[in-house]
Amino acid sequence: MSHLDAITIHAGQPARLAEFWSAVLDLPIDPGDAAAIAGGTLPADESVLLGSRDGLHVWISPADELAPAGGRLHLDVRLGDAGELDRLVRLGARHRWDDPEGRWTVYEDPEGNVFCAVPPPATAEG
Repeated sequence: MSHLDAITIHAGQPARLAEFWSAVLDLPIDPGDAAAIAGGTLPADESVLLGSRDGLHVWISPADELAPAGGRLHLDVRLGDAGELDRLVRLGARHRWDDPEGRWTVYEDPEGNVFCAVPPPATAEG
C-alpha cells in the first residue's frame, strides 16, 4: 500500500530555509548537511534533509523558479501551545491572516511559502 514518504519544500536558499523548518518542525538537519551548511560548502544544487530517511522526512530542495506564494501545497503545523506563535515570528515567519473562527492562522516562511499554524487542541476540563 502507498504511504507518504517525504515532503519536499522548494527554496531559493535551501540552507536558510532548512534552518527555519528544522526549528518549526523540531526535525534535525541531517548531520552531513548541517556540516556542509556550517562550512559554507553546501552546493547550490543540493537538497537539505530534515529528519531521517527511515521515517517521514522533509527535503528542502533548490528550485530555479518558485511558484507564486500560496502555491499548490502548504503545511498545517499543529502548535504545542499558544506561545509558539511568537516563536514562529522570531524564527522568521510573517503573519498573513487569521481564520475568523480561530481554527488557524496563516503565515509565510522566510521565502513566502504559506503555511497554517493550528492551535493545540482544547483540553477537557474535568
